[in-house]
Amino acid sequence: MPMVDAVDVTDEAKVISQQPTAMRSSSFYFDCVVFQVEDVLYKIPRAKLVDESKVFETMFSLPIGEGNASEGTIDENPIHLEQLAKKDWECLLRLLFHRHPTLSQDIDDQVPDFTLDEWVSVLELATKYDMTNIRKGAIDRIAVFNDPARKVKIARQQRIPSYFIPSLVELVARSEPLTPEEVMNLGIECAMKVISLRERCFDQSGCGKTSRLFRDSKIRVDVNPPDMRNLVVLEIQRVFSDHDEYYQ
Repeated sequence: MPMVDAVDVTDEAKVISQQPTAMRSSSFYFDCVVFQVEDVLYKIPRAKLVDESKVFETMFSLPIGEGNASEGTIDENPIHLEQLAKKDWECLLRLLFHRHPTLSQDIDDQVPDFTLDEWVSVLELATKYDMTNIRKGAIDRIAVFNDPARKVKIARQQRIPSYFIPSLVELVARSEPLTPEEVMNLGIECAMKVISLRERCFDQSGCGKTSRLFRDSKIRVDVNPPDMRNLVVLEIQRVFSDHDEYYQ
C-alpha cells in the first residue's frame, strides 16, 4: 500500500483552512420552523410568520424552555397548534406563500381564488394570530360575496361593523324571503327581527309613509351622518338597538 506523505496532508489542510468562510445570505437563507396541525407536519420559513403575525413574533422571541431546545426545529419535536383544523391552516399558508405562475401584476392574480368559506378560514386565523394586514385583506375579499345572511353572522362573530348594516338592508329590502340556510346563519332572534322588518315594508302604519318604501329603495345603503340616515337604516338601528356597537 503506498504511503501518504504527512507533509502533503498538512499542506492540504492548511490550504482548506485559509479559504474564505462563506456568509449566509441575509435575504435567502431561511430559518424554518416545524408545526404540527392534526396529523400533518408543516415546515415554514420563520421570518414570514414573524413579519405578518404579532402572536408568532412574540412566540419566537420567548426564551427556549430547558430541555426543549429542539422544539420546532425537527420533525420529531414540532410545535403543536392545538384546536386548529388543517384545512383552515392550509388556507392561511396558501395565502402567505401564494405566487401566481404568470407573475401577473393584476391585483386579482396576487391572491388565491378562494371560496367564501376559505376566506372565512383566513379571517378567523388572521384574527387569532393578530395578522393585521391579512385580516384587512380577508375582510375586503369577503365583502364582495353575495351572501348577506352569512356576512351578518361573520360581522357578529368577528366584529366587522362594515358588514352589518349593508347586509341587513339587503335582506330587508329584497323581494325574496329568507331561506332556511339564511335563518340558520342569522340565528332565530336575528331572523325574527329581519322578518318583522320585512313585514312592515308593506305596512303604511309601519316605518314608512308608502307601502313599498323599503322595496322601492332596494338595497340603497345610506352613508349619511346618523341624524340624516334614511328610514331603512334608522328602523334597522331601532330594531337592532342591542347591536349598536356595529353602527360606528
